[in-house]
Amino acid sequence: MNGFSELDTQRLLMLVKAALYNFVPDRNLFFHATDAEWQTLFKQSVEQGVMVLTFQGVLRLPKALHPPHALKIRWIASVESVEKRYRHQFDTARQLAACFEENNIRMLLFKGLSLARYYPIPDSREFGDIDIFLFGKAKEGDALLERLTDKNKVYSKKHATFDYRDLLIEHHHSFLNHGIASGFRRSDSLEKRLWSALETKGLGDNRPVSAIAMQAENTLLFPPSAFDLLFIMLHTLAHLSSSIVLRFLCDITVFFTTHKGKLDFTSYTDALSEAGLQKSADALISLSVRYLGLNPNDAPPYKPDGALEDRIWSDMMNPAMTPPKKGKRALLKVCMYKLRLFRSNRWKYELVFPGKYWKKVFYSVLFHIRHPAMISKLKD
Repeated sequence: MNGFSELDTQRLLMLVKAALYNFVPDRNLFFHATDAEWQTLFKQSVEQGVMVLTFQGVLRLPKALHPPHALKIRWIASVESVEKRYRHQFDTARQLAACFEENNIRMLLFKGLSLARYYPIPDSREFGDIDIFLFGKAKEGDALLERLTDKNKVYSKKHATFDYRDLLIEHHHSFLNHGIASGFRRSDSLEKRLWSALETKGLGDNRPVSAIAMQAENTLLFPPSAFDLLFIMLHTLAHLSSSIVLRFLCDITVFFTTHKGKLDFTSYTDALSEAGLQKSADALISLSVRYLGLNPNDAPPYKPDGALEDRIWSDMMNPAMTPPKKGKRALLKVCMYKLRLFRSNRWKYELVFPGKYWKKVFYSVLFHIRHPAMISKLKD
């Protein structure tokens, strides 16, 4: 376990909320913070995917309460790296959109770059891939991406992955995973709901509602709020089956805060209920209210479940299983870690994909038999 204390987490949450809501953090939490505790806070912010947000909170503290100079310099360098990468991601997205437009293909941006719009400062939302959708022109899009990248690409039923300008481009053929072991109950119905949310009734070309001009010379397409309302939650729940970090709850919080009073929750609630996901979704909403200050009046109606929420929160902030450190990843250790991780995650998998746990185990074993080189691979 990482061993983060309650005080560590209180400080992290205080700084993140200060960045999200633009207020001065409670100074009392930081008066006696030691150098070692600041190092721990930095490490926790990195692991939770909120390193930039946390530093924005730090800057709202009096300078006398800032972290030690050496750490502050390191933190600034890390933030600048994320901001530089964001600008590169944004510029790359504009180039791709223009290239697709020249070939009569519309490109939708969703997930990371799209979610960043909801943050007070967009480049504070850390992400890696550029996720795109091409409105039914998957084959044409893959062919064009192959010509553009001319590099290794990985295909699955859900998406094709390409390397372009040192970035990973995920071209999604569908929004959800419809696999036997990793597909939501009634996933086809959920997919149709997402497609429907992209259509503007009365327009012949079914153009997405949110055609937002991010640069005068280029227009990027982002999903309308009706799409993100459902997709953000489904995306978070899919990750919950293995692990989520605080950044996921930040996404939920900023989305509902941005759209307060402007959302119709009827379709959202119906979709989650039909898929048996209402309980899990409610827990994530309630956690966002409890720990990130989401106004419950801005959120969908939800039923708190303290026991479930506590279990999810504990797993987020101090997961029971952590991968072996680099340099100590002998094949046997990695195999034992993966086996223990499967067992440890069973309750989460059954929560999101009820009755599919053993199918997941079977297909994972089958995958590693077919791709033995992946047995020793771990995500860092």
